[in-house]
Amino acid sequence: MPGVALVTGASRGIGAAVAQRLAADEWRVAVAARSGDDLASVASAADALAVTVDVTNANAVAAAVGSVESQLGAVTLLVNNAGTGGDGGPSWEKEPAAWWRVFEVNVLGAFLCARAVLPGMCARGSGRIVNVASNAAFFQLDEDWNAQIDSAYQASKAALVRLTEALAAEARSYGVQVFAISPGMVKTSMTEDVFADIWDDPDVWTPPERAADLVAFLASGALDRLSGRYIHAALDAWEEMPGRAGAIVDGDLHALRLRTARC
Repeated sequence: MPGVALVTGASRGIGAAVAQRLAADEWRVAVAARSGDDLASVASAADALAVTVDVTNANAVAAAVGSVESQLGAVTLLVNNAGTGGDGGPSWEKEPAAWWRVFEVNVLGAFLCARAVLPGMCARGSGRIVNVASNAAFFQLDEDWNAQIDSAYQASKAALVRLTEALAAEARSYGVQVFAISPGMVKTSMTEDVFADIWDDPDVWTPPERAADLVAFLASGALDRLSGRYIHAALDAWEEMPGRAGAIVDGDLHALRLRTARC
């Protein structure tokens, strides 16, 4: 039987889809978000425990995890989906506190949640963490780039991918796996303003259920050999990856690396 899953940023969109998919797979699910307004309906649909928490507050995160574990049992799967996109525009026009707030939610939040569950996972010798990142960490910025995606969002998602690999390396000997995923281009409140010009293009968008399916696949242990690596829900044929895991590891693929020209 599956264990206990904690999904952050679960009041709507990707987080809600992940929670519902895991519940369908008979996980005992806790859904967390900063606001309880939409969380109650998601919890009801997924028969989940609702927990209100600000993931950037260490004490609040520790209390939330403690509440989940006292009511449902030890967390065996953490999905760090809570995130914010910031606001577009040139970096030099941004207020430093607003720019840094994106890092606090996207990186510090994931770190604090992982920090709260990893001691128990390591002590038990098993557990999985899935960090929801983005291709914004990687894609090339063309000469005509107009800064519609916040630089803090791009940088924070790159940091989250690297944090994923670091946590995976640290926890590997304890039997714990950590993954970074991209959900693809999903219609959410975060993407609505940024991509208004392509909002009605059906070829651009990925349904949130695709990311939920990938999380469920990772939760099954099928890709444990790829712990620490980055997987795209829409662009990667991840259902076939178990058979290619050796080649991926040997080629050091699906990882954040610097390419340099050697003279």
